[in-house]
Amino acid sequence: MPNLKNPVAPQELLAVAAALKVGIFDALYQKPATIDELARDLSLDRRALWTVKEALVDLGYLTESDVLKLTPESIDLFYNEESENYLGYAIIHTFNVIKSWTGLPEVLKSGHPLPRERDKQDIKGFMAAMKRSAKEVVTELVQICLAGLPREPKVLDIGGGPLNFARPFARAGAVVTVQDVPEVCSVMEKTLLPGEKIKFVPGDFTKGIVAGDFDLIFLGNICHIYGPKENKILFKRVFDSLVKGGRIAILDFVRGISPRAALFGINMLVNTETGGTWTMDEYTSWLKEAGFCDIGLHNLSVRQIITASKEN
Repeated sequence: MPNLKNPVAPQELLAVAAALKVGIFDALYQKPATIDELARDLSLDRRALWTVKEALVDLGYLTESDVLKLTPESIDLFYNEESENYLGYAIIHTFNVIKSWTGLPEVLKSGHPLPRERDKQDIKGFMAAMKRSAKEVVTELVQICLAGLPREPKVLDIGGGPLNFARPFARAGAVVTVQDVPEVCSVMEKTLLPGEKIKFVPGDFTKGIVAGDFDLIFLGNICHIYGPKENKILFKRVFDSLVKGGRIAILDFVRGISPRAALFGINMLVNTETGGTWTMDEYTSWLKEAGFCDIGLHNLSVRQIITASKEN
């Protein structure tokens, strides 16, 4: 029976995530196959594949008779979004986070994250993880962010390409613009449903944000990627693109308030050049410097929403 809570869970997680990353589970989800067929179709070393396969069978992820098949538990874990056990591709993101953390001794000496390259599977894993975490907070988040705004507010979702928040904002009546990097926009724009009030504007928000008269500009899990200098610049750009009375909303782990903020700061240390988690005093200082007022804090599970207004 698959169990990521057992005493060797890190080893199990790494084996399972590696199998998902190279396409073993996807191939068997499409059709059962022999080990030789898998090795050929996925261009894998047979000895290595056999060794990992044996562990996956022993752990309950695969069954083997004439061919290899996924167990019902595996299907629930990776493909059945209605299952309470569903993880999907989010496990690949966990795998990559662990890889980054293993470089912490070197990062402590250099102060810089180790070089890395992300492939399509890594991007899918990241987007799946963000979708999963968004589900936990999105209903209350939308209510907090849109409270008191016009009936059909104009919303700019910065870095919101996965649409985890843009879609709920649109369902609540907002007209949403999403700014993200071109490669994300080109993929996700194709997923828009007929009538969805969402448009994409490709662009690097570290170089500039969409000019406009927005009622709300949302920064979801953005500020921890950058340091004080970058966040101050970003807040000033947000201020300039809001209407008078408009609002900025920041979703993140606030250091000193969120129980996860300190450890998450290490995650940013090993993955970014300047990122981290920031205190409410730091956010308040940066927002006031940009011209904002009426700064508020809302607890949302282990994360927080910071809101502030552009004075009328």
